[in-house]
Amino acid sequence: PIAEPFATVGETRVVERMQMLLGQGKSLSLTGEPGSGKSMLIKSLLSSLEQKAFRFAYVPYSGLKPNTLLREICEKLAIDTAGRGSLLGRLHKAFSRKEDAPYTFIVLDEAHALPGEALLELFSLTQDTDKRTASASLVLCGHPVLEKTLALDIHAAIKTRIAARLYLKPLQEEEVEAFIRFRLKAAKASPDLFTREAMKLIELDSKGNRRIIMNLCGNCMDLAVIRREKLITDELAREVCDQA
Repeated sequence: PIAEPFATVGETRVVERMQMLLGQGKSLSLTGEPGSGKSMLIKSLLSSLEQKAFRFAYVPYSGLKPNTLLREICEKLAIDTAGRGSLLGRLHKAFSRKEDAPYTFIVLDEAHALPGEALLELFSLTQDTDKRTASASLVLCGHPVLEKTLALDIHAAIKTRIAARLYLKPLQEEEVEAFIRFRLKAAKASPDLFTREAMKLIELDSKGNRRIIMNLCGNCMDLAVIRREKLITDELAREVCDQA
């Protein structure tokens, strides 16, 4: 287990921006390609926030019906779902701002798959119309297609409630090398297990995607074990990359 995950300067700034936005009662979106490290970044955000000041529900969306989604949010926030009354109404009541209560936000992973109806319901929770203030925030996390979805005219009302749309970039060349060395150090392995030429090939083939980097590096080490080699050379890395 890695106590402190690898984070680039840009990623650290994204987390800081998210902290600031949530502190201001704003909603936001975070998009990136699969394997780019969005989940890691969200975990970093959640662990960095002061527990007394915030409470949150992290919900990975997997095709849940709107009412089932609301029920899961209620359960994550320990809101009673028994008896009559709409779940949306209970959430509105639970999110009503109190000076001594922690501020609530909901993280929706895989948000690009959310139907428009569910998005509208969830964003209705972010405003306390009586007090004319933010009652909760939403963090939409997903594939870049989420940006295209929010750009549709039918979602104009939703788009205006998102204060910032953040994008997680792939790792750059020097960041890929630093990432590989970071993982080697965490595993207490030699920092020179991969030659620079091998890391360059992995960087080019992965295009900076963390998950692909991990897969390629793992396959390189497996092949090295089979061949009883103690160094990941560019020749070995090229063979692995050609087979990927």
